[in-house]
Amino acid sequence: MRILIVGDVFSKLGRASLEENLPRLRQEYQIDFTIVNGENTSHGKGINENHYKWMLSLGVDAITLGNHSFHNKDIYRYIDGVNNIIRPCNYIKDKPGKPYQQFTCKNKTITVFQVLGQVFMQEHVLSPFEKTEEILQNVPSDIYICDFHGEATSEKIAFAHHFDGRIHIIYGTHTHVQTNDARILPKGTAFITDVGMTGPHEGVIGVEKEIVIARFLQETKHRFTPQNTGKRQFNGIIIDFNEHTQTSTIFQVLNIVE
Repeated sequence: MRILIVGDVFSKLGRASLEENLPRLRQEYQIDFTIVNGENTSHGKGINENHYKWMLSLGVDAITLGNHSFHNKDIYRYIDGVNNIIRPCNYIKDKPGKPYQQFTCKNKTITVFQVLGQVFMQEHVLSPFEKTEEILQNVPSDIYICDFHGEATSEKIAFAHHFDGRIHIIYGTHTHVQTNDARILPKGTAFITDVGMTGPHEGVIGVEKEIVIARFLQETKHRFTPQNTGKRQFNGIIIDFNEHTQTSTIFQVLNIVE
């Protein structure tokens, strides 16, 4: 089974890069299952229904969200009625949508879930470790895949080591910067601290650089505006997973700049 995971799709340039690269990559690498982080798809915050349906038309199987899950209010209209969007599972109070979703691929059940980190994040959430343990104990599955949406590299790495061998694939999202540590952990879990961003290559993590620089220099709260011109990037990973031995065998990192 070959799995493609795509980092945070950010606004206009992210959508353009996804539309150009995803169909080609799915065909070229004969991808069986595709996961995309979509929480920044619509103007950098949230995902509206039109963009959700557009992702499905490109062949996306599962869409994870993050700390911007509900920033586009359009999502409240449709999230409870779909079976392929995954919002974080460790909110303190219950939220619309599903904390995990299950899929069938090559006669195997894949459970995709997402946790929000607690370190350096504005949201107050329950322990990602404890909520993950609940899912593993109560949701039977052949394959578990976790999107860890968080700021702190140490928190993501500690989480991966703790669940090594129990979660088959753990990958980080949120920072929009791809890390250089993709590897198979000792007990077989495929892990990368952050898969990166599919969106503007220029700017600062997707936002016009002048706005972010002004925030640092002037300590003011300028409104974020997505970088909608210049080069774009496609970040993701491809994992070959042997569904018979339940192990990942090949780990390929994608960083396409165009």
